[in-house]
Amino acid sequence: MNKIRETYSIKIAEYIRNLVRSGKLRPGDPVIETAICEELKVSRSPVREALLILGQQGIICYEPQKHKYIRSMSPKEIYDSYIIAGVLEGVGVAQSIHLWTEKEEKNFDNAVERFNNKIDYDSHINTFAEIDENFHLTLLSACDNERLVEIARTSCSSLAKFLYYPLWQNLFSPKEFYNRHMIVVEAVRSKNPEVIEKTLRSHYEEVGRRLSEKVKDTMCGRLPA
Repeated sequence: MNKIRETYSIKIAEYIRNLVRSGKLRPGDPVIETAICEELKVSRSPVREALLILGQQGIICYEPQKHKYIRSMSPKEIYDSYIIAGVLEGVGVAQSIHLWTEKEEKNFDNAVERFNNKIDYDSHINTFAEIDENFHLTLLSACDNERLVEIARTSCSSLAKFLYYPLWQNLFSPKEFYNRHMIVVEAVRSKNPEVIEKTLRSHYEEVGRRLSEKVKDTMCGRLPA
């Protein structure tokens, strides 16, 4: 793949990702190469390469004799993925909290401060996604189990959040979102491994339960498209 075509492919992949994140392409929807080519006025080669990239990321699925389509997850898959994410992050933080230095403490304080400075109870939850991701990455910054960190950061819970982002952003009110994270902050500052692990597992379990219920309702036609 030459550099120019690689750049096109990356941009096209990001374009498709944005369609999914915005809900314009939903889980289970077909991804038609020709339609993308016509929309972006590009050849099929970079589009195919973009779809390969998204396939490697678990976003695009393909079955022989069928169109490529946006991956979907069952309510149980979503719930289970959050349970796993909570276990991994809970263990990772609990086992590494004693390794925190002044650097980790400062980064954590900065992550918490972003909640206090940026979150307006009248604002939309969509503005909190990046703050949320940064906060959770900060928690694992001192964990020396690289494999655990890698799996935690690329877990299916992250994929579920991405695929069902229009639903995820409505799981909690801004006030609930803030208060839930302050419970985690209190647990981390306690430095008690058992409290940290239990709190994070509960934190993720609640998200998984709510998101899986939202998806189930959508599948049953109880939510608007």
